[in-house]
Amino acid sequence: MDKMTNQTLLTYLDENKVPEAVITVVREEALEGRHLKNLTIDLLMSKDIPFADCLQLVQLYEKNLKSGASSLRKKVYNDPIHGQIEVNPVCQRIIDTPMFQRLRFIKQLGMVYYVFPGAAHNRFEHSLGVYHLAGQFVRTLRQNQPELNITDTDVLCVEIAALCHDLGHGPFSHFFDNKFLREIDPSNKNKHDMAAAKMIDKLKEIGILNLDKDDITFIKEMIGPLEITGCQAWPYVGRGEEKAFLYEIVCNKRNGIDANIWDYLARDCHHLGFYNNFDYSRFMKFARVIEEDGELQICIRDKEIINLYNMFYTRYTLHKFAYQHKVNCGIEMMVKEALVLANDSVFIKANGTAYKISECITDTDAYIELNDNILFKILYQKEDDNDNLKKAKEIINRIFGRDLYTCVWESKPIQPDLWKIFKENMSELSKKGIRLEENMCQQFEIYGVKIEDLRIQILSLEFGMKEVNPVEKLKVYSKKTSNKAEFLYKRDSSIVLGPEKFNENQVRVYSVSNEDSKKENIKLTSEKWFQSMIKPVNPTVNKEKHDGKKPIPMRKQKQTTLDKRVEGQGSTHSEEGPSCKRSRRK
Repeated sequence: MDKMTNQTLLTYLDENKVPEAVITVVREEALEGRHLKNLTIDLLMSKDIPFADCLQLVQLYEKNLKSGASSLRKKVYNDPIHGQIEVNPVCQRIIDTPMFQRLRFIKQLGMVYYVFPGAAHNRFEHSLGVYHLAGQFVRTLRQNQPELNITDTDVLCVEIAALCHDLGHGPFSHFFDNKFLREIDPSNKNKHDMAAAKMIDKLKEIGILNLDKDDITFIKEMIGPLEITGCQAWPYVGRGEEKAFLYEIVCNKRNGIDANIWDYLARDCHHLGFYNNFDYSRFMKFARVIEEDGELQICIRDKEIINLYNMFYTRYTLHKFAYQHKVNCGIEMMVKEALVLANDSVFIKANGTAYKISECITDTDAYIELNDNILFKILYQKEDDNDNLKKAKEIINRIFGRDLYTCVWESKPIQPDLWKIFKENMSELSKKGIRLEENMCQQFEIYGVKIEDLRIQILSLEFGMKEVNPVEKLKVYSKKTSNKAEFLYKRDSSIVLGPEKFNENQVRVYSVSNEDSKKENIKLTSEKWFQSMIKPVNPTVNKEKHDGKKPIPMRKQKQTTLDKRVEGQGSTHSEEGPSCKRSRRK
């Protein structure tokens, strides 16, 4: 093949049914057989040739190579979780951009690194891991079910979406949009997947992604898919209903079972020293695409239900003991306050414009410059008699000096009926514009606790879908009926398997100061305040009407029952400081 002239090569390509777009380029460039060894997929795509056509030419050339060398030139990354990860040339071009390299400087677990020293991994390697698993999963589906007509371009788009799904993360990952941006503007609905979609547009603009409009749209839709609402109308543009299952590989809104969670469970457990009891390879092996309710869905073999409960329990464990560790949450409070104080004084410059920290989300070039180093940028900023900047620096220096906000009181998991009352009381306070900290200090002034002395955190732990069991959102098939699936409810799968409730809530109170007297006063105040918050707003009457005129007084028996429940809702208090010790969980 290397000795072919241009005319001989054109005839050969035509005989092997190579697409006309490729033949046209070979003709116009007067390419001969010896030139093919220098052709790469990304070079061909730069000439507006579709990926599938480029791949066909390269694979045809490789087929004729006696040496067995590969012109795909895949780069190999040695990963501690998945071993050797091969990256195709198109995705490697994305990795080599500043917007992707930026992920090296954003911790996967944010401030958890300040509690667990092993949690030093970044969004960069997580993105590679999701790319690897998503590609492996979609290829497994194509191999097991050829009738799905999964094309090479489909595979590439899934891999790109997996690789780029975290491009929109700000400093300290989820902390930036979930806590900082919401503190600046409670109505702000910016999410990291929305920022990632802007990054995809930027990659297209600068010529890194030479894909057609539908493919670009498809990639962005996979990164930020719509919530499942039961609406009959197909909501997507990138792919039709016959490819609906592809939207469940990278970010699965149906039940949360996707390549993203598989990688972060394995990776986070590895670096935290936790045990991961979920086997994603078995899920891939037993996954099938089945049409149910007029839609092609990814379903699983019924016997794999236990594996899925293990997956969500591992997720719960990571949240309880790491992501929402009381010391980590205290540090996050401090970082949030420091960023809010510095927001009007620290600027990121891009394209001749200076952006506040919170404004960087509006400009892709400014956002690329934003990473975990923002704390050092604040520290090195000149104060110029700026009181807010000075306070921000003091908070950051406290973090680096391990003088942290301390959790002095924590409730036990709140029973559902009492949590309902607690939420109602919170809602009433919110309507009046009263913060929880303010309400506590107003009620118990005798303890001398001031608003600036404490912080209150509402803690929520779940399986990923609030009160809903996500496993019951996945349909299963049996060995005998592999083309028909149905929901397998927990009551039908096992009596002892899994929890009865799928979310729990707790309240934590932190002391800003580490003075023992203040911490003790806050602890005493917290217990009494919490008890007041789990009593009904009006315990003497209910909402029923008597003869359509007067409310009926609550019966004494009901009041006694509630009082017993309130008294039984105990607490656990802690004065856990900067250091964290936890026995190994067997």
